[in-house]
Amino acid sequence: MGGSPRASKAARGQLSDRIAIGMLIAAFPPREVDAAIDAVGVREQRSRALPARTMVYFALAMWLFGGAGYNSVLTKLTTGMGWTGMAKGKHAAPGTGSITKARRRLGPEVMRTLFQLHAAARRDLPYRWRGLTVRSLDGGTVDVPDTAANLLAFNAAEVRMLVLASQRDGALVDVAMGAADDDLHSRLLSTVPAETLVVASPAAPSVELLRSVGKRGAYLLWRQSAAIELPCLRVLPDNSYVSRLLPDGDPTSRSVEIRVVAAGRDHLVTTLLDPGRAPAAELVSLHRGRWRFEAVFDALETGPVALRSQDPRGVAQELWAMFCVYQAIQGLRSDRDR
Repeated sequence: MGGSPRASKAARGQLSDRIAIGMLIAAFPPREVDAAIDAVGVREQRSRALPARTMVYFALAMWLFGGAGYNSVLTKLTTGMGWTGMAKGKHAAPGTGSITKARRRLGPEVMRTLFQLHAAARRDLPYRWRGLTVRSLDGGTVDVPDTAANLLAFNAAEVRMLVLASQRDGALVDVAMGAADDDLHSRLLSTVPAETLVVASPAAPSVELLRSVGKRGAYLLWRQSAAIELPCLRVLPDNSYVSRLLPDGDPTSRSVEIRVVAAGRDHLVTTLLDPGRAPAAELVSLHRGRWRFEAVFDALETGPVALRSQDPRGVAQELWAMFCVYQAIQGLRSDRDR
């Protein structure tokens, strides 16, 4: 005789939780987690109920079970770890306070290092267009608790993020995060190598940034409102035209030549000046197909994100874990689509 429908549903839920943890461990094997822990130097010196390895997986699991409290997440995690045959540390039932302290001991750098290990692997699988590696650049914000520490660090109850992603499959290549007035564009684009085209969301870069990117042999493509006047210096064969941008507040500084492509009610602007190398129609198509930051939340199926952490280091830990989990999900999707 079969069990009750309620019992069967609960059993299915437990199995799906265990499978989710198993997939997390497969995406981030213990050897990689341990390497990140040792690189940062936060491995515990004595046996603990919540060792660093468990807390790395706990930080990741918080994004799988977003609506659950700390104790519930830990129970699902340790059950899943046991199901996969992985050691779980001491057999104890730590309370919320102990979990909070263990998260604090772990810090954010392990999660950042783990993300960077996976991002480095994705850099070797670029999307190529006319000899250029194409990356998408987009950003967003998430709410954080309005504690004194968070407000001091971020100047608001939110943190801003800027992400460089593969145009091919949405895999993340690099991330910068900080306060609303931090220059995240300069921080992120300073890592872009030569022969890269960065397809950006609507945000006009500064002349100084364009010049810096150009010196490294990289290029930008972004959308700009047609309401912003861009003088026509000469018309090109594909009906795009060459214009120039002047530095704000410094008329004596050297301008930067740009190319303007009509795209509906707005313009596309690029530092690729040669229409033979970069036809206007293809630039429009590239920009239309760019990766968008909302894909992170769509993949995690979180809806509006509000973080739990009361301090900036905890916020950073949560966000690096979020990007790790997105990367794992995107990797599964890419493997499926191949």
